[in-house]
Amino acid sequence: MGESKRATATTEFDFGTLTLSSLKLLGDAHLNNGSVRLTRDLAVPTSGAGKVLYSKPVRFRQPSTHSITSFTTFFSFSVANLNPSSIGGGLAFVISPESETIGAAGGCLGLLNSDGLGSGFVAVEFDTLMDVEFKDINGNHVGLDLNSMVSSQTGDLGAINIDLKSGDLVNAWIEYDGTNRGLNVSVSYSNLKPNEPILLLSLDLDQYVNDFMYVGFSGSTQGSTEVHSIEWWSFSSSFDSISGSGSSSSATSNH
Repeated sequence: MGESKRATATTEFDFGTLTLSSLKLLGDAHLNNGSVRLTRDLAVPTSGAGKVLYSKPVRFRQPSTHSITSFTTFFSFSVANLNPSSIGGGLAFVISPESETIGAAGGCLGLLNSDGLGSGFVAVEFDTLMDVEFKDINGNHVGLDLNSMVSSQTGDLGAINIDLKSGDLVNAWIEYDGTNRGLNVSVSYSNLKPNEPILLLSLDLDQYVNDFMYVGFSGSTQGSTEVHSIEWWSFSSSFDSISGSGSSSSATSNH
């Protein structure tokens, strides 16, 4: 395992060190030649959903002080559309309080049930279909979802020349500063992180996380044959030192 033992509040792993027992696969999620596919090659108009989680809970909050962890995660993924006439669905990096359930397919991305209920989550979605009911800006965007499929903030990936449905490998960086409570999301075809994030916002995770949470990915199709593959994933989290230096442990890192 690639989990650091420097402190109980520190977690670190990547696809190079993860084993099958380190991952929890739900729904349609399955392994395929070293990658994790969240969805299957299903006949149109079938819909499906899958989720993969790191099997161990990650400490996100210190109960005594309510200090929040800083974290950085990098992942590479692709969306292959085997039937171009059918589009729809997407995937999301998710922070979840539990590791046992998966939500509905379609626009819910496996995060919420069809009735809109869920266990609570923080997610960064990569959406390939404009769902009017969720007030999507288009069918090619990234969004921050807080216990809801209606994103609290979105970014148009077309504005930075990223097409989720191209089938090309897309790289994403999500970084959270637990001291200053800031989140940024960067997306690129290159393995060098862009200078400008597509999402940059203040976010107090204390309102949305428990002391321990699970991290991973969720994805779904909506009557389409989209196959969502996670090709690489690394995650690192730690609490800033009590010395009060204010420096974040989620320092910029390039894959």
